[in-house]
Amino acid sequence: MNINDFEWKIENEWLELVLKEAQRQLEEKLDYKDRFKKDALETQKEMWEELGSVSVINGLEQVVSFMGFIDRMKYQKRNHEITRRLQEKYARMLQSPYFGRIDFFEKGEEKAEKYYIGTSNLINEDYDFLIYDWRAPSSSMFYDYEIGKAAFKCVEGTIEGDLTLKRQYKISKGKMEYMFDSNLKIDDEILQEILGKTTDSKMKTIVTTIQREQNKVIRNEESKNLIVQGPAGSGKTSIALHRIAYLLYKHREKITPQNIVIFSPNQIFNDYISTVLPQLGEDNMLQTTFKEYMHKALGDRFIKEDYSNMMEFILTSKQFWNYEIRIRNIKYKSSLEFIEVLKRHAESIEKAGRSFKDIVFGDKLIVSSKDLEELYYKDYINLPLKRRLDKIRERILFLLDPYKKERINEIYEELWNTGSFIDEKEVNEKAAASACEETKHIYKEISRVTDFDLLDIYKKLFENLAPKIKNYTLKNLDSKLLNYEDQVPMLYLKGVFGDLPKTTDIKYVVIDEAQDYTPLQYEIFYQLFRHANITMLGDLNQSINPFMNVGDYSNIAHIFPQDNTCIINLTKSYRSTMEITEFSRKLLNHKVNDEYVERSGDKPTVLGLFDENSINERIIKDIEMYKAKGYKSIGIITRTIKEADRVYSFLKNKTEVKALTKDDDEYINGSLVIPAYLAKGLEFDIVIIYNAGNENYSSEEERLLFYTACTRALHKLNIYYAGKLTPLLEEIF
Repeated sequence: MNINDFEWKIENEWLELVLKEAQRQLEEKLDYKDRFKKDALETQKEMWEELGSVSVINGLEQVVSFMGFIDRMKYQKRNHEITRRLQEKYARMLQSPYFGRIDFFEKGEEKAEKYYIGTSNLINEDYDFLIYDWRAPSSSMFYDYEIGKAAFKCVEGTIEGDLTLKRQYKISKGKMEYMFDSNLKIDDEILQEILGKTTDSKMKTIVTTIQREQNKVIRNEESKNLIVQGPAGSGKTSIALHRIAYLLYKHREKITPQNIVIFSPNQIFNDYISTVLPQLGEDNMLQTTFKEYMHKALGDRFIKEDYSNMMEFILTSKQFWNYEIRIRNIKYKSSLEFIEVLKRHAESIEKAGRSFKDIVFGDKLIVSSKDLEELYYKDYINLPLKRRLDKIRERILFLLDPYKKERINEIYEELWNTGSFIDEKEVNEKAAASACEETKHIYKEISRVTDFDLLDIYKKLFENLAPKIKNYTLKNLDSKLLNYEDQVPMLYLKGVFGDLPKTTDIKYVVIDEAQDYTPLQYEIFYQLFRHANITMLGDLNQSINPFMNVGDYSNIAHIFPQDNTCIINLTKSYRSTMEITEFSRKLLNHKVNDEYVERSGDKPTVLGLFDENSINERIIKDIEMYKAKGYKSIGIITRTIKEADRVYSFLKNKTEVKALTKDDDEYINGSLVIPAYLAKGLEFDIVIIYNAGNENYSSEEERLLFYTACTRALHKLNIYYAGKLTPLLEEIF
């Protein structure tokens, strides 16, 4: 809708008023910051002058005074940090204070109220809202409704009325570039403009273009557990991050970023998304990967295989003798059947009896076998096995301690009375050493009755399983090699037996790329975070590992209580052009009816070349051409790390290019060589699929990996191959 000159004048006057108020509050915070800095320096000076060097020998009064100064400095530091964040907020606001406006005629009121919507609230000295935070209850109408009947929920209940205006703005560097009356339909001009831009080095917020179905997920608090299924490019990760920002806003008094953790596919992705929350004025939540958590929990006893190494094996080792048996192991240990076997095994270990003996020191009974049995079978019976055994160990050591101290004193007296020593320290050390020697048999018995060997427990699991599974697994375990598919069940057992750290501080958990976790991994998530709210976001069509994935969300339905779990299906894709989206969906062996943004571009290029050297030369030309056209990110997606290394070695001295081949590498914008399974979740202006020949993508198991690689493209998709084209693409042509 066109906006007349009078409206332009009114809107610019409002913008000027808002910027003036933001500037005033910024200057106020700068004054506070200078004052806090001055106060902090004064406090440090005062502490030094009054107390000097602090030591316990100067008396308790000095220590108390010192702690008073420390508390004062902590308070000043907190105030300084709050002021710093507010300063950043107003600085952002001066660049672009708001992006939307709605006029809402509340039922029963005499006139409509204007709501200007931005990334933060702005309230003047008269407590008038000049800008409403996008997460405020009333702001939800901006995303959920077109002109007409509208409502929003707040503390008072549901507020009903009519939207009489919905307007969008683009404000840059404090200047109004344009404004636009809109119903925020998917094909609106602003969304088209944003989607048509080139990508940057980090993921950006979508706060100005959140769609209704996305907003439904962001603000959903009706279910404790939320499963979000959506096609490639539906904004799942962005939704997850904006959901975190929303929760931090709504529950600011109850939760902090330290109460929220996101599990990402790899550290590359963690780095890629690291600026979204700061752009929204929030500190980052805890970020980790399942591998990172698992490897830390399992310790350094084994050589632990990375997920990337497992993927490399799956994609490169078909010709080796151990391929089939390894794949059989991966499939079995990712199955629902194996979970039941694992659970029965854990129950049998928990119920297994233990033989106890009297613990005796000299002629003194420390604790009887009957008392130990009482502790094990009765007093501590409700504790998991590892904690039960730890409690028994602690109890025995507690009871032993006074006898050991008494014996040390006896030996000390005996040694001192010989007259052979003049150094009390030496006598003490010899007495302690002698007492330890005398109690050696006791500590050996304590270790026996409280022994918990996770490896031994895991090995026993395979005693009655199929010989090929048993022999292959035990051989690797005896070699101290822990394949990735064995790490997950061992982590599960650690959790069942109470050998994992508590996670009660975590209130919200976000699991991204949910399709790539097995049902057993979800058992672990629930085991660790059953008290927390869990949001899982994924796309079953992007299961990059054909043998180790969730399969279908019905496979985890038994884990999460059905009356407190909700599945939401996203139905629109926003990332790629319609040509790339249509092409990519043809790769799937089933029909996809999800909608997509009707943003037109070039059709994907599928081009056969003589050999890999010809592909490399073509890529060099492509990089220079697309950079000259202003594209910022070019993803050269290979099938494996080995292939990525080979391509990078050829390209690095001929053009500006980087490589990401480790899952803990830092994300870099520009021209990038990356294997397909590390590229999931990322997006590029241009995607070049490296060698989609029959020798590379030859089997059905690689279909979804290939699909995932193609869907990384925003504007242009080029697929090159040498020799014969992959059969996955022959079906399309």
